[in-house]
Amino acid sequence: MKKLYGLVAAVSTIVAALVASSACYIFFYQPEEPASLRNE
Repeated sequence: MKKLYGLVAAVSTIVAALVASSACYIFFYQPEEPASLRNE
């Protein structure tokens, strides 16, 4: 049973890493910075 839990934990970690990094690689849209937040 411990092997199953280890496998599930490993697969979950890989899926979480792929989902978290996909925000950088797939969705390139970056909104324009509001004027109130700019350091001008």
